[in-house]
Amino acid sequence: MSRPRTRAVPSADAAAGDLGPQWPSVTAEAQAAPVASVQQERRAQPSSPAADADVTGSIVREPATPPAVAKADSEGTWGPAWPDLSAPTRTAGSAREADVTGSVSSAPLVTKAPVRGAAWPAYVVPAPVRTFAFEVGGRYWYSTGKADFGFRNGAPGYGDPTSTLDWRDTRGHAGEVFGRIDHRPTGVFVKGLIGAGTLGGGTITDRDYFAGQYVFSDTSSDINGDSFHYGIVDAGWSFNVPRAGFRVGGFVGYHYWNEKLTAYGLTCNADDVGGAVCGPPGSVQIPYTTAVLAYEPTWHALRLGIDGRWEFLPGWSVAGEVAYIPIARLENKDSHLMRQSMSDLGPAPNVISRSSQGYGIEAEVFVNYAVTPFLELGVGGRYWGLNADTGKVTFGPSFGSSYDLTKFEQQRYGLLLQAKGRF
Repeated sequence: MSRPRTRAVPSADAAAGDLGPQWPSVTAEAQAAPVASVQQERRAQPSSPAADADVTGSIVREPATPPAVAKADSEGTWGPAWPDLSAPTRTAGSAREADVTGSVSSAPLVTKAPVRGAAWPAYVVPAPVRTFAFEVGGRYWYSTGKADFGFRNGAPGYGDPTSTLDWRDTRGHAGEVFGRIDHRPTGVFVKGLIGAGTLGGGTITDRDYFAGQYVFSDTSSDINGDSFHYGIVDAGWSFNVPRAGFRVGGFVGYHYWNEKLTAYGLTCNADDVGGAVCGPPGSVQIPYTTAVLAYEPTWHALRLGIDGRWEFLPGWSVAGEVAYIPIARLENKDSHLMRQSMSDLGPAPNVISRSSQGYGIEAEVFVNYAVTPFLELGVGGRYWGLNADTGKVTFGPSFGSSYDLTKFEQQRYGLLLQAKGRF
């Protein structure tokens, strides 16, 4: 129903038009008058049955708008009322209550201020998960290596093996670049590296045997350097536990490894025949400015392995891999540089060894520190060891006949320093 508007009697100042800069000047009498007037009008005002009837048939009058002190304009019109908080406070539930006698409650309704509940948590849009993760970096590898060769000619009176060549302590300095791509949704990854460097230092010992392994020739030469290069590519699948900072996976891959070694000079060592073939022990038969022997072994290897990574402290991680080589193919070009005449072994390379039944182990491990979220520095170690127990050895100049390869073992191991970017 329509609410009656309350008109307050303006004060003397209001009648004169002095309403102040913002609020009307209202005297105590003017403040009390509207309240009394409103109460008289409410007693006389009939209630509306349509609006006030409850389900019991009793009529409950909807309370009128709370008394207010009106704002007067210059013509005496009072504007929107301000609530009079001097009246007794009733709860919202009592505003529509009627007693059993059917009496009408006319007390003004003053509701409590709404209670604000706990704020809803802000929804944070998750960062999009990248489909691919990339690693790329560079390494320095300081290494030491060796290679051992042996064959038998099968001729009566000669030993088994008939001849051995042992390359020892070949020091290497190499640089390499590497990378890895992970497909996060599936866990599939591809990784690889390519490197090259120089070799130098060490010695080679060449021994020849009679039956019963009596040494009839024993010589030494210095290894004064050459080069090596290599490459690896692997593909596999990894299982990741990001919250634990843990990753482990398996892979299959291919390894290419080539070394070139050159020996200079020749010194006779003590043997079992008193130097009858080579000369007195310690004698230099060829000066150390002359190249006498060159070696070039090349491996093509299949890799089956596992790799992993673990962040054991904030910023610190350990990562590594180990691979088994179930099969490897070897070709070694052996050049006896002082025996290149056609009446001897012919042009270099004049001794070729081949095997398709090589095997071995390769492993590496790193400890890394994340300088920034995108840059890691690390230090680690690496070992490569490949072996062949069977194969064929052919001699020039015709290469028409072959002999049994009894041993070819090659190793390289050393220290690695790396810098890696992660994106």
